[in-house]
Amino acid sequence: MNSLAESVNERQASFLGRCFEILEDELCGKSREKNEFYMNCISHLSRHNYLTTTQIRECDTSSDEERKRDDKTYRKWLQDFMAALNSNRSRLQTELSQYRLTKFPHIEYVKGVKGKEAHFYVTSDDATTGDNGVAGGDESTGDIGSDYSTIRYKTEKISRPPWYLSIANPLFRTQKARGLSALSALVVVFLLLPLAIGYIYLFHPNDPWLVALFAVLLAADLMLIAPTLKILRLITRKITIVDSIRLPLSSVCIAEITSVGANNPSSTERHLSVVTVSANCPVCNDKYGLESSVFLEQRGLTNSRIIGICYNNPMMHRYTFDKDLMTGERLQNV
Repeated sequence: MNSLAESVNERQASFLGRCFEILEDELCGKSREKNEFYMNCISHLSRHNYLTTTQIRECDTSSDEERKRDDKTYRKWLQDFMAALNSNRSRLQTELSQYRLTKFPHIEYVKGVKGKEAHFYVTSDDATTGDNGVAGGDESTGDIGSDYSTIRYKTEKISRPPWYLSIANPLFRTQKARGLSALSALVVVFLLLPLAIGYIYLFHPNDPWLVALFAVLLAADLMLIAPTLKILRLITRKITIVDSIRLPLSSVCIAEITSVGANNPSSTERHLSVVTVSANCPVCNDKYGLESSVFLEQRGLTNSRIIGICYNNPMMHRYTFDKDLMTGERLQNV
């Protein structure tokens, strides 16, 4: 393998190591055994490009041979890491430029066939297959120019998202579930509750019990309108600004793809990720040294897109926001 390919592999492994640092609490909790296992797996992949299901057992160096778990458990742990990489992709890919990568590295699993042992290997988006039969990335440095026209956003995951997004997350997995959830929310919030409120108000205005019920239903309807509109926007636009007193500015919820259905777009699975997004304004960072001065805003209720606005010069320094690439281009017509 040539030195360029080795350099790419090393950078991909370093990136995966950084991803593990970010996801460590989610994957390991306080387990030292898991921590060492994941680090050894990443180290092995950086040296050998692939990790067989036999070798995966050797990555657990913190346990005696008698106390080691079965291969299925270790395979499940590594697959948990693969799933975490996919579900946190928008947050993690902001680190790519630090390792001079343009394509997101991830781990793939290949089942054993015709005498070949099942194995894991590192690849990247739109990777090509090398002479050794293992996919490898065709990477460039991906440096952003110094013409002040492009910015790269960085994200920070929010540990406690709003209650309605926590409830909606499992309902967002499939397109069918998203459709049923949207229909149910529309019927309840904009049809059933208003009908019940109107009926009590018109026909039983003097019944104390029904008046109390009227107040409860009215409060519930008012409380659910904004969350319902945000969930509907997530279904149609795949992203929405999250407004909450306890959340930082520029908090957004993104419906990220976790699994793409083969030849069937309707089977694509998604996961809700709530993050805080910011970026350095290249002009203000160069001139004044300001950092993280660009925040996301959404102005208007309909047909409005989310853009990045620098708080130091909000009229002139505005940028687009691409939720998949986590980059933005300077908006000229402001």
